[in-house]
Amino acid sequence: MTENDRNQYLMSAAAIAMSAIAMVLTFFELRASDRQLDANVWPYVDTAISLNADTFELTVSNKGLGPALIHEYRLFHDGTEVSQAADLLALAGYRQTDLSLTTGSVPNTVLAVGESITALRIAGDGVGFALRDIVSEVEIEICYCAINGACWNNYAGSAFRDRVESCQVQSMDVNDALRMLDASGPVSEP
Repeated sequence: MTENDRNQYLMSAAAIAMSAIAMVLTFFELRASDRQLDANVWPYVDTAISLNADTFELTVSNKGLGPALIHEYRLFHDGTEVSQAADLLALAGYRQTDLSLTTGSVPNTVLAVGESITALRIAGDGVGFALRDIVSEVEIEICYCAINGACWNNYAGSAFRDRVESCQVQSMDVNDALRMLDASGPVSEP
């Protein structure tokens, strides 16, 4: 092998090594940009319970950086799902019937950044006082996804943002099951 041939082999080997290094660096750059894109579309859905003397309100807000598709939203009291406002009021011992009830559909809703939905609002004389004693036993389970398909939930007392593969489709919205109250108790919606 001549010295010229040996130099060509060394130059070829150096070129292959440089190409391999460039490919590895490109891979890490693409991975970093994917993570940055994911971070730019992360929703952060938060729930809040507000009480004052005459109102009880549950709100859902997107405090993240991207839109959130809410797949599941369930209300529980001491481990039992609450599907009617009357049940929640009965658990608190509230018996008055002159109430104003407002609900918003949460599952299958897209929350824009900074947007909030009132999931449930009950107003009536002393409602807040009655419900304040059971509010510590109220749990809200929620599962939502970002536009890139990443999903999170807060099931089983876990941290609020546990990453999950996907969310289940909720067959019945808790707010669809809520009933308006009249003097005789819960009645069916028209």
